[in-house]
Amino acid sequence: MSEKKVRWGIISTAHISNWGFIPAFKQTLRGELVAVASRDQSTGEEFAGRHEIPKVFDSYSAMLESDEIDAVYNPLPNSMHAEWTAEAAKYGKHVFCEKPLAATSAEVAQMAAACKDAGVLLFEAFVFKCHPQSLKLRELIAGGAIGKLVQMQAHFSFFLERPTDNIRMNKELAGGSLMDAGCYPITFARYVYGREPVSLMAQCRIDPDYGVDTRASIVLDFGADAQASLVLGFDAPAGSGAMIFGEDGYISVPGPYHPGEQSAFTVHNGDDVETFSFATGTMPFAPAIEHFNDCILDGKELMVQAGSAAGTMDIIAATLESSRSGRRIEL
Repeated sequence: MSEKKVRWGIISTAHISNWGFIPAFKQTLRGELVAVASRDQSTGEEFAGRHEIPKVFDSYSAMLESDEIDAVYNPLPNSMHAEWTAEAAKYGKHVFCEKPLAATSAEVAQMAAACKDAGVLLFEAFVFKCHPQSLKLRELIAGGAIGKLVQMQAHFSFFLERPTDNIRMNKELAGGSLMDAGCYPITFARYVYGREPVSLMAQCRIDPDYGVDTRASIVLDFGADAQASLVLGFDAPAGSGAMIFGEDGYISVPGPYHPGEQSAFTVHNGDDVETFSFATGTMPFAPAIEHFNDCILDGKELMVQAGSAAGTMDIIAATLESSRSGRRIEL
């Protein structure tokens, strides 16, 4: 194992870095956070001082051009992911990009191609895929713990007050509940089944003032008489969870998307009930960040392949089309 550390920079001072990325990064061992780039120098300096980041760049390009950086975290608005990921790849930087990876499936393909051509790694930050809870969940399902999968339910919602200037409600920045909250249950359902759905039906609410969806209900058909029912949005109290049903039992997952320092799920099989608990001692992002470091330093294979993000974009587009037309949409 290499003793070298990956030198990271953050593109922008986005709020998610404060509570999600940086505290978790400090729990990892194989990376060092050396720089942040901000279009406003004073904002960048305040951010860097608060998080003990040694260097501030006054533009994204300046940081990407620097030889002092090996990898970047891209938490920009959804509409800017593709442009700045491709720019990072051009300068040989590995990219750990916020989810959803892009605004369209075409952008996903462009980002993946740019990174492949540059010989750098691209990771979509669905960090649950690197957590022991998720790995054990898939192991049990594959081993037949609840029999053949037939149905699952998943939800993710929180209340977003309006009026607001929150980027989640900005159509020009690829906002909306599907792009923000919805990408989680959509990705989790495909992770659980291990394949892509073949069709869907959906209903959405479009906010007349902002022009973006604020809630949606989706039924994904995975073929072989297997479905997933997903509920998401900005119009309900905060909550998330999943229930996975097989022919022989079911699994209850109260925290599927952001398992943290302690998490658990419960397997019900007839009268038998077993709880699997996980105490990583780290925040949700930490296992994924360290996995990315390992892949860069040791040549390990990424657990999250960027190409899978195209399926998310196709499902979101089909969800909006199904809601508009009232029809089932083939995928």
